[in-house]
Amino acid sequence: MNANDTFFTSFSILNWSITQSSRRLLATIFIAFFVACVTVSNPAFASPGHDHGDKPAVTTGTAAPRVSAHSDLFELVGMVQGNEMKIYLDRYATNEPVTDAKIEVEVGSIKGIAAVQADGSYSFKNDVFARPGDLAVSFTILAGKDTDLLAGDLKIGSLVDDHAHDEATKPWLRWAAYAGGTLLLAAIALVGLRRRKRADTFASNTTFLVAACALFAGFSTSFDAQADAGHDHGEKSAPAASGNAPKRQADGSVFLPKLSQRLLGIRTIAIEEATLPKTIELTGRVVADANAGGKVQPTQAGRVEAGPRGLPTLGQAVRKGDVLAVVRASTSAIERANQQSQSTELKSNLELAKKRLDRLEQLEGTVPAKDIEAAKLDVSSLQQRSATVSASVVALETLVAPVSGVIAATHVVAGQVVDARELLFEIVDPTRLSVEASAFDAALSANIAAASASPSTGISLPLVFSGAGRALREGAIPLLFKTSVSKGAGTPNVALAVGQPVKVLVQTKDQVKGFAVPAGAVVKNASNQDIVWVHTGAETFVPRSTRLVPLDGATVSVVDGLSAGERVVTRGAPLINQTR
Repeated sequence: MNANDTFFTSFSILNWSITQSSRRLLATIFIAFFVACVTVSNPAFASPGHDHGDKPAVTTGTAAPRVSAHSDLFELVGMVQGNEMKIYLDRYATNEPVTDAKIEVEVGSIKGIAAVQADGSYSFKNDVFARPGDLAVSFTILAGKDTDLLAGDLKIGSLVDDHAHDEATKPWLRWAAYAGGTLLLAAIALVGLRRRKRADTFASNTTFLVAACALFAGFSTSFDAQADAGHDHGEKSAPAASGNAPKRQADGSVFLPKLSQRLLGIRTIAIEEATLPKTIELTGRVVADANAGGKVQPTQAGRVEAGPRGLPTLGQAVRKGDVLAVVRASTSAIERANQQSQSTELKSNLELAKKRLDRLEQLEGTVPAKDIEAAKLDVSSLQQRSATVSASVVALETLVAPVSGVIAATHVVAGQVVDARELLFEIVDPTRLSVEASAFDAALSANIAAASASPSTGISLPLVFSGAGRALREGAIPLLFKTSVSKGAGTPNVALAVGQPVKVLVQTKDQVKGFAVPAGAVVKNASNQDIVWVHTGAETFVPRSTRLVPLDGATVSVVDGLSAGERVVTRGAPLINQTR
């Protein structure tokens, strides 16, 4: 029934009892009643929170009944679906799943062993879970050498949707209200007509009209206001999503079911307050050890030729003294002509010196012996000079490795013409590299307790302080640290390159109290503040704003925002932070 039907029905009922002189007034009243019906059905007059148009899908739902318990060893969550309880068992401190335990479930007089599932959970089926009520459940856990007893209360409620039942009955109540309002308005009109006199003014008619319309509109609107906030008179909304899905709570915490925690690999640690060293972060770069690296440069200009093993390649291991390349000297035409002319002159002088030596040797005994010895020295000198000048015309320079190591850089190819002192090869020992950092506090070198370098996220390489410069370089004091990247006990195998920028964390001798947590546990919130996620409940995570002091490349000290014994998320924190 719509507003038009209501109007014409009411008019027909009252028409027989009203005189001709009053019909004009009644027509005005019923026209106003029609306008009121249309007005109260307009979405613009809906009470706050109402929506008479399209409504988005509902994203909330009712979570399955749960029971949770924990001890210092284990944390357990049991979720009921139908007549089955799905059990998730984790280590309390680390949130690591326990998949090989034996769990005995006791519900009143009912006992049984939970069956291990393929996904690492446990299943216990019984019809007691299908009936509403309050249950006391206990779990006896045997996992390796650890034994524990956990207990909790389980509340299983009715699944009847009272809200849907109310929504089904509200249309009938609404139309009943419209019918009652119509009859009430008709009664008021009849009473008013009997009491009115012919001498009534138009102003009094208007007063009666306004009062009648206000009464009906107020009655209809007050009935509509009884609808719940967000009531929808338009299209039917989409089905409600499961309440077992991850979601952000109104207080900023995150509800994350155990199944989602396992899929995301969430891990935690129980923190304890400790006295930790203050740390200063410096900018540094990797440099070659002066005693374990070298550069190969020619002493003359020339053309590069490959050695007996060819030209070395990047990363090739070489030993001290290995031939890396040969440089054939190159000279201009005038220089080559001068060398050849000088070589010819030396050869001619050598021939004359030899003939003179022969004549003196034939006169041996008649000439002084010192003259014969002088002639021999002249011949020998001229021979050496001639050989040297002749070799200089086609001189070859052999380039050898100054140290053992690997080829870190090569700047030459076969046939390339190079100048004297041009850098051709760089050799480094990857197990003996150094890090040079810049400090702006001259007193820092005397307050260094330990140091580490972070060439990449999550990697910390220990350093040993070697020394500090006493001259400023670009306004800073250079600090030198030695490191070893060879794979050994307690030393990570990290590949470094000469010139690579690194972050150097210097631990000073000053101390600070705080909680040491991995750097990966710290994330940013919407306000760009540093926060960590704390595992406060079996399936609840709460964000905590913190104040941090770096310790090394992989660890930070939280000096404010946490309490001893809390469980901080160390793996998967960015994924929890993205839950909406």
